[in-house]
Amino acid sequence: MRQTVEELADAVQSGLNRRNLNAVEPFFATPDEGANAAGLGETWEALQTFADQLGSSDQVQFHSFDVESVAVHEENKLARVTYRLHFSVVRNGLPIYSAVVTQNLALIRTSRGWRISGGDVPRLDDVTGQWPPRSSATTIP
Repeated sequence: MRQTVEELADAVQSGLNRRNLNAVEPFFATPDEGANAAGLGETWEALQTFADQLGSSDQVQFHSFDVESVAVHEENKLARVTYRLHFSVVRNGLPIYSAVVTQNLALIRTSRGWRISGGDVPRLDDVTGQWPPRSSATTIP
C-alpha cells in the first residue's frame, strides 16, 4: 500500500503539471470494485477540481510527501493510509499558494491490486495564500 500511495503522489504531481490526470485515474477503485462514492468525492473529484483551478502557467511543487501510517485489515481487504504532503503552487517563479495536507485514504484490494476507494476531507495546515487564487483581472469602472 505504501508503494501504491507513493506512486500515486508522483502521478498526481506530474498529472497536475501536465494538466492531464489520466495517469492518476487507474490508482482509484471504481464503485463496482467497492469504492465508496462519497469517499471518491473527497479524493478523486477534489483532485479534479483542484486541477481545474490551476492557471495555465501554474506549476505544482511537492516539497515533501510522507506516508505517516498504514493500517491493514487483510481479512476485509481494506486498508487506511495516512499521508502528509507539503506543496506549493508556483506562478511566474513565485509561490502563490502553499499548504501542508494531511489525509487518511481508504484502500481496497481489487483484482488490480490496492486501489484508493475514498478518503477523509483533507486537513490543511500552514496555509499561505488563497485557493483558488483571486483573478488578477481588473475591472473597468
